[in-house]
Amino acid sequence: MFEDFETKRIDTGDVEIHLRTAGHGPPVLLLHGYPQTHVTWHRVAPVLAEQFTVVVPDLRGYGDSGCPPSDPDHHAYSKRAMGDDMVAVMEALGFGQFAVVGHDRGARVTYRMALDHPDRVTRMASLDIIPTLEMWRRTDKARAMGAFHWMFLAQPAPKPETMIGHDPDYFLEWLLESWAADPAAFAPQAMAEYKRCFRKPEVIHATCEDYRAGATVDVEYDVADQEAGLTISCPLLALWGDKRAVGGPASGDGLEIWRKWADDVSGGPVACGHFLPEEAPEAVLEQLLPFLGGS
Repeated sequence: MFEDFETKRIDTGDVEIHLRTAGHGPPVLLLHGYPQTHVTWHRVAPVLAEQFTVVVPDLRGYGDSGCPPSDPDHHAYSKRAMGDDMVAVMEALGFGQFAVVGHDRGARVTYRMALDHPDRVTRMASLDIIPTLEMWRRTDKARAMGAFHWMFLAQPAPKPETMIGHDPDYFLEWLLESWAADPAAFAPQAMAEYKRCFRKPEVIHATCEDYRAGATVDVEYDVADQEAGLTISCPLLALWGDKRAVGGPASGDGLEIWRKWADDVSGGPVACGHFLPEEAPEAVLEQLLPFLGGS
């Protein structure tokens, strides 16, 4: 995987970010979700690199990126902090403006970046989420069953860390199998990388902190933006899997929801489960390429 990509490690001053990059042309940043790493893009990134300069990092607290100390208010793992990391990374690579494609938690970082840094993000694609505030407001029985981990991981430390740490491989496999329409879509090399990284105690803690932020400060940021009437000004492509086994955050009203948050929204469902980049890479690329300005 990523054979033609260069591996880099960039110190932002707050955290070291591990990434891979390849290609030439307009810059595109790809952000992964939980409980994965940048490897989730292994079927999409090489194709995009034929027309774009592709940057594929591990978010802070994930993969081989650094895990900054957590804080009582969870700001260290807020999507604002993660988004600021990515702005610093792209600046270090020489890109003042760029498109962003995010899946799952990475999509939450993506829309936060588009709100916080409208001068940086030229286009954004959201894969299988709705905004965090909307997720909490719209959680019903089906969504609670599909997104039970939101409530579990947000519990005070070290409760979820202790339980996950007892058998991290089992927990990771359970989540991936629960959210995928086709669990066989995960390449063995990708699964091995997910497990290697998720076994690290510091990653287990950091990723729980991500969800604690998602239940606290991330919601506060969303509420403040709504009250201020702030919306995403760049074009937004929203895609979601419509064959997930149990209820999740995205649904048939995904575009209607996003239109409350953004000025220019397009997209729709993809015939797969939650893991669009691995379960349906061709369908994702079919939408992404023209949206990003490729062919």
